[in-house]
Amino acid sequence: MEFDRFFKFSQLLLRDEFVLSYSGYVSEDILLAVGNTLRVRLEDHARDGAQIRNVFSIFVELMQNIIRYGVEGPHPGSDAGEKPSFGIVMVSENDGHMDIIAGNYVAKDEAKQLVDRVNELQCHSHDELRHMYRERLRRSPDRASKGASLGLIEIARRSTLPVMCEIMPASGSLSFFMIRATV
Repeated sequence: MEFDRFFKFSQLLLRDEFVLSYSGYVSEDILLAVGNTLRVRLEDHARDGAQIRNVFSIFVELMQNIIRYGVEGPHPGSDAGEKPSFGIVMVSENDGHMDIIAGNYVAKDEAKQLVDRVNELQCHSHDELRHMYRERLRRSPDRASKGASLGLIEIARRSTLPVMCEIMPASGSLSFFMIRATV
């Protein structure tokens, strides 16, 4: 990276009041390390304990989604064992609110399904989301799920504004999925 691009990037981070930014391969070890850093940073930036808990919970859900559902992305990985998913997660402060934004590569055929699921959640109230969450707990996980299928519902429940998402075309059979929650 050239120094001028690096400097512009640093200015964007300062201007947008970033609390934390991570870009790279994501694993459980990375989640733990970055999560510990986020906890410390939130002590200086969050307005109260409830906001800290909600931001941290959303952050963990988004990182776990990258680990479970993301694909390798355009960067070379190691040849040994399973390759970690590539993603980016940012937490920024915005007039007393915190935005948690994540992006990762997914298969193009899965991207539309993700957008549809997020859009469907936008139509529900917090009470409806709580009921939906409890209902989902009673059911067995979706066949294609690598978890309990609760992550997006939990993100929507903890967000104070509707969760937003977008996909961008990427190379080959991949799309870049981006999601934002606000607390």
